[in-house]
Amino acid sequence: MIVFKDVTPQDKEIFDSFYKYKCLQNSESSFANLCAYAFLYYGQYAIVENCLVTRIHFERNKSLCYHYPIGPNGMDKAIERIIEDAQEQAYNLHFICEHSELPSRFAQRFRSEAKRDFFDYLYLREDLQNLKGKKLQAKRNHINKFNKLYSWQYEQLDKDSCFECMEVEEKWCKSSIERHPEAEEEYLNEKRVIEFLLNNFEQLGIFGGAIKIEGRIVAFSLGSKINDNTFDTHIEKADRDIEGAFAIINQQIALHLPENYIYINREEDLGMEGLRQAKLSYHPFRMIEKHIHTLIP
Repeated sequence: MIVFKDVTPQDKEIFDSFYKYKCLQNSESSFANLCAYAFLYYGQYAIVENCLVTRIHFERNKSLCYHYPIGPNGMDKAIERIIEDAQEQAYNLHFICEHSELPSRFAQRFRSEAKRDFFDYLYLREDLQNLKGKKLQAKRNHINKFNKLYSWQYEQLDKDSCFECMEVEEKWCKSSIERHPEAEEEYLNEKRVIEFLLNNFEQLGIFGGAIKIEGRIVAFSLGSKINDNTFDTHIEKADRDIEGAFAIINQQIALHLPENYIYINREEDLGMEGLRQAKLSYHPFRMIEKHIHTLIP
């Protein structure tokens, strides 16, 4: 039996030790996400065949979804162990990963289904930073108008300043619930995630930035490392009453990230049409096309 532990902020050093082997760029197995969404998905990890194996629960202790193992080698052996363990424990076993990631030797043992709502949007950092070309003209127009209307400052967040962001989130959450009361639970869950990221800012390795007008935060963004060249934007919020606030925080985060980041993953759209159009409007470098691979009994 494989013994899994709940992922907590105190486990960051373990995850960091495996990140040097991580070439995958998807967002759901990122350390900060596994911690922040623990109240919904019960993120867990184990070291199997010298690989880091992470998983979440679709249904507590009944239906488990594993991410592709991370390690220097032995991934196939780790997958075999996962399959054996799930069968011994009578779990419904799923993998979520890009279609090509699951080794061909396992293909016939799994049923695969593409999940468009889970596709990640991957961008070149330089595209979001520079906004060059005709296809991003509208984004430049938003920023130019913002610059004309406001005297503003970008501020990198730290553990002491990050809590000011909750004022923006409170306003955004309230207005969102008023507009879409049927989605109240989702908005409140996201608020809980933001509070967790802020409360564990340093332990999770969060990089955050904010836009201030007259000393007040009007937009902010929070993210963390997926691997050595890919940054994961977990949260981006702005005051809807400030035209161009979303465009400027998006650009400024790309501008101020550490130099090693070449790509920015802005995560999935979960099938929300407005969010999908917003992410597509930035013309992603590629979509990370994720599949759910379900073990055939």
